[in-house]
Amino acid sequence: MEEIEEQTLNLIRRKDGALQSHIWKELGINSRQCSRIIRKLLDEGLVERESVVTGGVRTYRISYCGKVGVSKYELLISGNVLDPCAGCIDDCNPPRCTRLNRWIMGLDVKS
Repeated sequence: MEEIEEQTLNLIRRKDGALQSHIWKELGINSRQCSRIIRKLLDEGLVERESVVTGGVRTYRISYCGKVGVSKYELLISGNVLDPCAGCIDDCNPPRCTRLNRWIMGLDVKS
C-alpha cells in the first residue's frame, strides 16, 4: 500500500468516516487523486462509500469497514512484532478488552 493510501485510510479510521470532499482537502491532494485512492481502497474492501448531500452538494461519505487488505495480519504488525492491538481503533484497556480476549481464544495453537 502506498503512503498516501495509508494516510487516507488512517484519516478515515481516525475520524470514524469522512466526506470524500473533506479527505482530499485535508490531505492536500486534488479530487481526482482522491477518487483514485478511494476506488483502490474500495476494490480492496477496506472502505465503503455512501452517497450523501451536504450543503446542497452531492459527495460521498467514506467509512472504514474493518476488513484487512493484502494480508489479514497487516494491521497487526507493530515494527517487526505481531501485536493484535496495533490496528485497533478502540480506546480500551487491553487486559479487559473483549475483542482481544476473543482473538486470543481463537488462536490456532499447535503443540
